[in-house]
Amino acid sequence: MSKTSSSRTSFAPASVLLIVVVFLSLALAIFLVQLRIDEAFGKYRNTEEILYIENGAVLKKVLLGYESLAADIYWLRTVQYFGGQRLYDPDKRFDLLEPLLEITTDLDPHLKIAYRYGAIFLSEPWPRGVGIPIKGIALADKAIRNNPDHWRFYLDKGFIYYWHLQDYQEAARVFLEGSEISGAPHWMAGTAARSATRAGDRETGRMLWQAMFDSAENEQVRANAKMHLQQISALDAIDELGLVVETFEQRTGHFPNGWDELVAAGLLRGIPVDPVGEPYVLNPREMKIEISESSFLAGLPTR
Repeated sequence: MSKTSSSRTSFAPASVLLIVVVFLSLALAIFLVQLRIDEAFGKYRNTEEILYIENGAVLKKVLLGYESLAADIYWLRTVQYFGGQRLYDPDKRFDLLEPLLEITTDLDPHLKIAYRYGAIFLSEPWPRGVGIPIKGIALADKAIRNNPDHWRFYLDKGFIYYWHLQDYQEAARVFLEGSEISGAPHWMAGTAARSATRAGDRETGRMLWQAMFDSAENEQVRANAKMHLQQISALDAIDELGLVVETFEQRTGHFPNGWDELVAAGLLRGIPVDPVGEPYVLNPREMKIEISESSFLAGLPTR
């Protein structure tokens, strides 16, 4: 056997052994972290609603160097908790979202996904989120304190002021502050100006959600931004359909009883659907056009 082939033969088992040792070490570390967390929970560790210790400093002492790994575990719990409440629980209680986010970001102050995801969903109106924008701003402020060079947190904070609190001047101030961070995109300063001068208009909202979508660093934030962009498109479509209905009323003297009347009149080619494929609802009783309650886009913003 040649020297080269002999070297390869001896190297392969050593490599496999090293991989196995690393894998087992990681598995043991995860087990130890989970064990310490469960021990800290005491008699409450099997209770579904008790998923956190309220004091992050105490938990750090318990974990003895496993803080980053524990933060990942808590982050997974946060996603599972929020997703489960949002999608499957008819009562949709989000009591634990804020403390889970606090614990996660205490354990790892640089876990950016937790700040961005958390700030948005603390601010989102119920039942899509907690519906308390001031808590979203508080989490964004914590993110900025711990990561002062990350411009995206200024985008998140300014966005909450703009979209959820309608405080357009404060939003403009935050966007402008973020635009001065090294690496911030050129459009941040323009966003500040637009927020101040075109407060509350739909096009500015679209621009901000598009910025959120484009700068998203995880799929949860990107999916939420996409949903809101689709909602704004639905509002535009409802406005256009309203003009069609007005034309019909001018011709016939009455509000249409259904889309079929508009199709028969040659004003529409077929029943219009929203951006996710659900038919719009023509409501003759209230004489307006609505999004279907069964649509993923239900709960349109007011602008």
